[in-house]
Amino acid sequence: MRIALCSREPLVGEALGSLLSNEGNFDVVAREASPRACLSAAKDQRAQIIVLDGHGLQPNDVEFFMGARAYGDFGIILIGSDEYADSTDHNIDAVIDRDNGATALFRAVRDVGAAFVRSPAGKVRERRSNYGNGIELTRREYEVASLVGKGFSNRRIAAVTGLREQSIKNLVSVIMRKLKCENRVQVALRLTSASIASESN
Repeated sequence: MRIALCSREPLVGEALGSLLSNEGNFDVVAREASPRACLSAAKDQRAQIIVLDGHGLQPNDVEFFMGARAYGDFGIILIGSDEYADSTDHNIDAVIDRDNGATALFRAVRDVGAAFVRSPAGKVRERRSNYGNGIELTRREYEVASLVGKGFSNRRIAAVTGLREQSIKNLVSVIMRKLKCENRVQVALRLTSASIASESN
């Protein structure tokens, strides 16, 4: 499992990296202090998981990672506290309480990582997935659609994903066409109804 670490505190980052590498036998490919540097390194090093040390992260840092998967395909694990307990609000795959031990962290890495194992090299197009009721979007389109559904403007989506605003505009147009929606509110409603339908099946 290839892991990129983000920690504002260098000593904590080194300790986490050492723990994951030596005891967990995971491949830590990057250690960064800033979210943007971590995201860039994760993409460059083909990381499958980003592990965030929540201590010292600002609210806008967490928001930045909310759109991370619109920029790359990896799982996100946050070592945090009760304020991050509802990970669905933050688009994060797992939240590990700081009081939990290494075993909980290793288990989360394995569980989250299982969903983000890379396909063999040579893949040209992003794989499509159905998100209930026959909705077919790429992972990137789904992540952007989710942010649209949360009421984010194109500019704000661009800020959290690291993509250009024009790219977001283009993606939103594609999403609306695929979902047969005329506006952003319809996108939110369509995703909600698809989610409810898939949960009831």
